[in-house]
Amino acid sequence: MLKKQLFIRLKKSDEIAFKKLFEMYYPKVKSFLVASNLQKDLDDILQETFIIIWNKRENIDLEKSFDSYIFTIAKNLALKNLRKQIIGDIESLKIEVKDSTIPVDKMLDIRLYDKKIRSSIANLPPQSRTVFQMKRYEGLTTKEVAQKMGISPKTVENYMNSALSSLKKELRYLASLILLFLQ
Repeated sequence: MLKKQLFIRLKKSDEIAFKKLFEMYYPKVKSFLVASNLQKDLDDILQETFIIIWNKRENIDLEKSFDSYIFTIAKNLALKNLRKQIIGDIESLKIEVKDSTIPVDKMLDIRLYDKKIRSSIANLPPQSRTVFQMKRYEGLTTKEVAQKMGISPKTVENYMNSALSSLKKELRYLASLILLFLQ
């Protein structure tokens, strides 16, 4: 059966067509996420991708590439998941240095970790760093950052995704080290 016919049937809520498309695209989307190094919570992301496809089936534009559509959904879900994880990692690193329960020598270690985090942020490409700082430190929305920088909101999102991805790679080991030394 031709893919175009499957898409037409999917738009009409045909569950058999959806199942065939699922079987056809599941391995492709999975490979794409793994190749893009976005496989954290892979099964959840894949499941959510196909749930979105089903929920938005009536709005699928048959004139546009379905491959681009499904891969974009999967990539955005994976990046959203990555963003949440990085924010959680950064939040877990925010330790009150003035806490009297932490010995002085450990406070020095915390300061070194804080210096590493700041250094990693400073090493981001200029645009990504600016977007990251405006969103995280100044609390601006994507729209506000876009207006201030004179760029589109989508470009702001791309810079933020790039910054978060870079920081996650560079700081991945740091959270584990802090947890170990605090025990």
